[in-house]
Amino acid sequence: MSVTGPMSTTNVLSDQLAIDLSDKIKMLEPSSQPLAVWSRAAETRKTIATKFNWLESRSKARFDTTSGAVASTTVTAIPVSHGSYFQQWDQVLNTRTGEQMRVDAVIGDTLTVTRGIGSTAANLNSGDELYIIGSAQPEGDTSKDARSNNPSKVGNYTQIFRTPFEVTESLDASSFQASPAEWPRQMLDKGIEHAKDLELSFILGRKSATTPGSQESRTTGGILSFITTNQTDAGGDLSEAEFNAWMAQFARYSSGQALLALASTTAVSALNKFPASKQQTKNDETTYGMSVTHYTSPFGSLNLVYHPLLEGTKYGGYLIGLNMDQIAYRPLGNDQKSRDTKVLNNRQAPDADAKKSEYLTEAGLEFGLTEKHGVLTGITS
Repeated sequence: MSVTGPMSTTNVLSDQLAIDLSDKIKMLEPSSQPLAVWSRAAETRKTIATKFNWLESRSKARFDTTSGAVASTTVTAIPVSHGSYFQQWDQVLNTRTGEQMRVDAVIGDTLTVTRGIGSTAANLNSGDELYIIGSAQPEGDTSKDARSNNPSKVGNYTQIFRTPFEVTESLDASSFQASPAEWPRQMLDKGIEHAKDLELSFILGRKSATTPGSQESRTTGGILSFITTNQTDAGGDLSEAEFNAWMAQFARYSSGQALLALASTTAVSALNKFPASKQQTKNDETTYGMSVTHYTSPFGSLNLVYHPLLEGTKYGGYLIGLNMDQIAYRPLGNDQKSRDTKVLNNRQAPDADAKKSEYLTEAGLEFGLTEKHGVLTGITS
């Protein structure tokens, strides 16, 4: 090519110029799976079936409500929402009026009671909160009927996660100016994507089993699909009082152990407004190499971990509190074989002039007792 005038960096053949390229390719989000890290550290148990179950046992229900108004202090038939919660001799407190009543009989969802036990009888409104505070049997009485609650069976599915990566043999035989070369870069990059797939499914997934073809396809339920109680909408700015009220809902079940909280960027910023005396940042081997902020509240302790995948217009305002003693990572496997995360090599077609591998995991999430966990949503500041 003929050049008129001086040669410059703009008209010289580009291949002649040295390339100034960093010797390391910057990797985006090298670790985005705090839930997987903590759940595996808390408990990993193989499941021998693609659908696995666990049993949950709950204490006797103590709260109910009236299902209708009683506009008299002498009426003894009290309609309630759940008659099965009550037994003869139960002492029931109307938390609004302070009246205590004795249950003399239960027929369906109607209680026959004695009014004003040690208190003053008062009219009942529909929806009044009733608190079963104990039982009081007469002296010399026979033992009342035993009552037990059957545990409930809850289940989830394993999900097959596959993340392939492939290069031609020609590319694999080429030299690279940047490090790592393409094959190890693909292995690293796809490993991160595979981990993110598991993490997002364990948080946001919904359990299902469908048959799109000749074989079944399963998805595992994530933590947000199981948490049906202790949900609080901050509706904007998160106050310390609001945070403490949310903690009080589920920290009562923590048995003194620190809870884990997965926090979006906005949630972290909101909690950082609280007094510094309630925060302590630590990063050591006991927290699996993560930066953890330890919060103390009147209702318990919280290990706060920033979660970069809680993002977007909805989940960007989330704070998720978890009792890790109720969570287990469940990879499929038996004594001969495990479907826990592994790299499978030589996945290319027999005659392909290429090299292909894939990450494969078949696992699900066990998530027990929804009352032991909580979600704060709608945090904007």
